Amino acid sequence: MGKKDNAYHHGDLRKSLISQALAIVREEGVAKLTLRKVARLAGVSHAAPAHHFKDMNGLLAAIAEEGFVKMVQHMKKAAGKYPSENSLERFKAIGVSYVEFATQNPSFIKIMNHPSLAEKSLYPGLKRASNETFNLLTNAVQECQSKKLVREGDVLELSLFAWSTVHGLAVLAVDGQLNGVGLRQDLQVYTDKVTDLLYSGLM
Repeated sequence: MGKKDNAYHHGDLRKSLISQALAIVREEGVAKLTLRKVARLAGVSHAAPAHHFKDMNGLLAAIAEEGFVKMVQHMKKAAGKYPSENSLERFKAIGVSYVEFATQNPSFIKIMNHPSLAEKSLYPGLKRASNETFNLLTNAVQECQSKKLVREGDVLELSLFAWSTVHGLAVLAVDGQLNGVGLRQDLQVYTDKVTDLLYSGLM
């Protein structure tokens, strides 16, 4: 490693590389992201990223893992505003906060959904973080089921229905697909309405 590489603490360089990668995605899109470009922006040798991520997919996986961790924190914070006995509001808060995180962090979301990371078992840290996101939702569905707030049935199937709904809205918003459909109110209003409709579909 060169002198510039050595100027970084090991963990600090990793954070810097991830930060620069997100900046590239934000300004130019995922397709323009390369390890060389990340290294140049971080001011380190072209070989430096390989010490942390091995290859481009390794970098994407590291960014996606961080994104899922942040998403879980955001969802837990939203659900935590309601007491544990208020299972329905906690469930709705998880759905709303999923869309909120996506629209507030589009660069993260685009990488978290990148097709090259579909096989998450190749990246244990990413798989754990991703699973925790889905587990929050399944736990919320189970809590509502236990209180007869949603229908009986397979928890996984009901959770998949819920996930598909909020994830679909999130991706539509992030990709700009909602811009031309004539929405007359703020996205937050529609997100609340969609989660209400989602709950109605689970009753």
